[in-house]
Amino acid sequence: MSVRSLARELGVSPTAVSLALQNSPRVSAALRAAVQRAAKAGGHVPNARLTELMREVRRSGAAEYRGTIGVVTLFPEERPWLERPDYPHLRHVLEGARERAQAHGYKLEDFWVKRPGLTPARLRAIIEARGIRGLLCLGSLDPEERMPAALKKFTIVTHAASIPDPLHRVVSHFAADARTLFDELLRRGYARPGLLIRPSADRRTDHLYTATFLSHQERKFAAPPVPILRAQEWDGREFQDWFAAHAPDALVFHQTEEYLASVMTVLARQDVRVPRHVGVALLDKNPDRARYSGICQDPARMGAVALEMLLGRMLLSDFAAPESPKIELVVGTWNEGKTLRAAKG
Repeated sequence: MSVRSLARELGVSPTAVSLALQNSPRVSAALRAAVQRAAKAGGHVPNARLTELMREVRRSGAAEYRGTIGVVTLFPEERPWLERPDYPHLRHVLEGARERAQAHGYKLEDFWVKRPGLTPARLRAIIEARGIRGLLCLGSLDPEERMPAALKKFTIVTHAASIPDPLHRVVSHFAADARTLFDELLRRGYARPGLLIRPSADRRTDHLYTATFLSHQERKFAAPPVPILRAQEWDGREFQDWFAAHAPDALVFHQTEEYLASVMTVLARQDVRVPRHVGVALLDKNPDRARYSGICQDPARMGAVALEMLLGRMLLSDFAAPESPKIELVVGTWNEGKTLRAAKG
């Protein structure tokens, strides 16, 4: 009888069953006894390798090598965290994951999924030959791209909302971050903010920024509502027509640095002063925290959380495509900056 079967029979989590089978004091004596009785009756044979791995991962600060975690992406570049300046957060995600892996005695090794001439099946064989059982995936340039079926036999934890397959993943808490920002606007007296977002970024955030904005418009912001400006590339005429027609009192960005800089240039030329005449707030990717107000995500923490989730799923032998994917949400922090007026009172 497997750990999962025992968990279903007793109505507890697989983690609790695993701890009980190890006589861990982290679960009650009564649960330990119940699990061990059920395991004996069901013919459960402990997995010595799993038990030892779980014991090792719980040790803190151990330096000896325990295994390797594979790092993959579905980006066309071999190492997009170095080769794509438009995705600087990937480097921080990887740094956070590497630091946490080293703390547990693991190292990271990256593999190029789209290497010319390399099939997913061949890559799977290479990864297996290295004794690697878990993959940390940093996402895809195309948010709709699927994970190659040949790689789904490994334990996979992915970062962010790209790759629509049912995978364990760690994601920024887009809805909570947006609520924090829009509530801050209300607290500071803004009533008619406008949201500027790239359509591709809208998909990458699972449409949660726009959904939260529309919810606040319906429930909290003043009428008439300001329509969302969805723009994939900078168009000065489009922005100026939108700004003149709807007169938002604050601009909320989920856009590129170039787009943000272009807007700030247009406002300065028109003598629209920030924050005196209009507020500016960023939902993420703050290029200058001393200047811009808004949310700052923590990609390094996301990488660390993803690595922890991956180790946990590996220790529970959670291989192949999961029936019930686990999702960890990481909340960003508020950055005061200087582009919003002070709160009333």
